Amino acid sequence: MKCLPLFLLVLPLFWREAQADTAAMSPPASAITSPTAEEEALAVNILHHIGLVSQRENHFTETRQLHALKVPLHSEGTLRFIPPDRVEKLTLTPVQDSFIMQGDTAWLRHGQTPARAVPLHMSPALQVMAATIRGPLQGDVALLQQYYTLSATGDMGRWTLTMTPRTHDTGQIVRLVQIQGRNNSLDSLHLVLANGDVTDTAITSP
Repeated sequence: MKCLPLFLLVLPLFWREAQADTAAMSPPASAITSPTAEEEALAVNILHHIGLVSQRENHFTETRQLHALKVPLHSEGTLRFIPPDRVEKLTLTPVQDSFIMQGDTAWLRHGQTPARAVPLHMSPALQVMAATIRGPLQGDVALLQQYYTLSATGDMGRWTLTMTPRTHDTGQIVRLVQIQGRNNSLDSLHLVLANGDVTDTAITSP
């Protein structure tokens, strides 16, 4: 199956950010030059092609660099998307964790502990997170544009899609999302949160 969009890899990190005091976060990055019409059109075309792919399943490897830790965190596992809106992240190492999002609810489970349900409407940060994940999966350009300015470089054979915050509230959570891929497959994600934490993710076939 084609590569699964990578935004879902960082959902637990988004969820922790939603609980944090936004006053402690760094301000959004300074204004970025507006994309050209061609860069916007390519971004829309990329998202359209991603959204045409139905059910997805892939392997992921992830590295997180957090200010609170001296060494990066590494993990790997399986990703799934089941239309219309079910997203699953199953972390296999170093600890077995699971995340499932469907409808307005996310379920998070660590090890053998019971899963905990989190309503996505409980905070604007969780709504940003949900849109960031589901927008690309569903090819929903209008949803993403509520939160991000979209641009892309390259061509459909090999491209880089960049999402920068459109609103102040989004900028309090995310500083930059950059995805690289080919056609309707995604190969890597570079995510910078508002507090400067960085996540780099790669995916391969299962």
